[in-house]
Amino acid sequence: MERPARRSPYLGTASALIGAILAASPVSAHEFWIEPADFSIEAGATIEADLRVGQDFTGDAFPYIPSRFAAFERHDRLGAADVEGVTGDLPALSLLPRTEGLSIFTYVSAGERIRFRQWDKFQFYLDYEGLDKIAAVHDARGLPRDDIREIYTRCAKTLVAVGDAEADQDRAIGMRLELVAADTPSKLVPGAEISFTLLWEGGALPDTQVALFYKKGTADEATRTLTRTDGNGRASFTLPASGSYMAASVHMIEAAPDRNADWQSYWASLTFGVE
Repeated sequence: MERPARRSPYLGTASALIGAILAASPVSAHEFWIEPADFSIEAGATIEADLRVGQDFTGDAFPYIPSRFAAFERHDRLGAADVEGVTGDLPALSLLPRTEGLSIFTYVSAGERIRFRQWDKFQFYLDYEGLDKIAAVHDARGLPRDDIREIYTRCAKTLVAVGDAEADQDRAIGMRLELVAADTPSKLVPGAEISFTLLWEGGALPDTQVALFYKKGTADEATRTLTRTDGNGRASFTLPASGSYMAASVHMIEAAPDRNADWQSYWASLTFGVE
C-alpha cells in the first residue's frame, strides 16, 4: 500500500532535534524507545509512532533521519521491509499496515560515542543499569578512571496489533541485543504476568538486569520495576494496570581493539500496550 502523506518540520527544527539526538548519551538519557500513538488499531488505519529518547519513559520525539540508524524495519505476516520516510518526518514512523496481525517494528541506531571524564558519573550509570561487574573488570584491565571511552547502540522494538492479532506472537528479529515477549500483549489483562527472554547474539543472556516501566498516559510519571534474568535469560513481571509499558536492558562488552574505545554497550527496549 502507499504510505500516507506526512508533514515534515522546518529545517531549523530538524537541525535542533538532530542536536538533541547527538546529546542523547547514556548519561543524559537512559532510555530510547519507539512509542506508537496506539498499540492496537483497526485494519486499514494508519500506524504512527515516535522515536523517543529520555528518562523514566518520558522524553522528546525526534525525526526520521537515515544517517542516525543502521536499520529501521517492520516485520509482519508478509515478512520484513524497511520503514521508509523523508528526512525530518515527524512522527518518524507513519505508514499503512500491509496485513492484519501483529506488526513488529525495530530500530537499530548507528553507534554513538561518549567519554566519561569523571568516574562517579560512569559508576552512577553502571549502578542504574545493573552492570555490576564492569567496574571491577575496568580496573583489572588497567584502564584509566578519568577518561573512559564508550560506544553505544540502541536496539528498540515495539509491538502493534492490527485488527485480529491474537494468533500472532512476538519473535526474535535478529538485533544483537533483543527482548522477546513470551506472551502476546493483546491477550493480557491487568494483574497478569508477562515474561521476556533477553537475547544476546541470538542466545539467552542470564543474570542481567531488566527494567519494566509503566505509565497510564503520555503525561503520567512512570514507575520502574527491576529484576534480573534467570539462567534461561527470562525475566518476569506482573502488569499492574492497563496502559503503556517498556521493558529495557543494557549489555556491555569490551570494545574491539580497532574501535578506539574501552567499552561497547547495547541498549534493548520493547514497548507494548495493555488494555
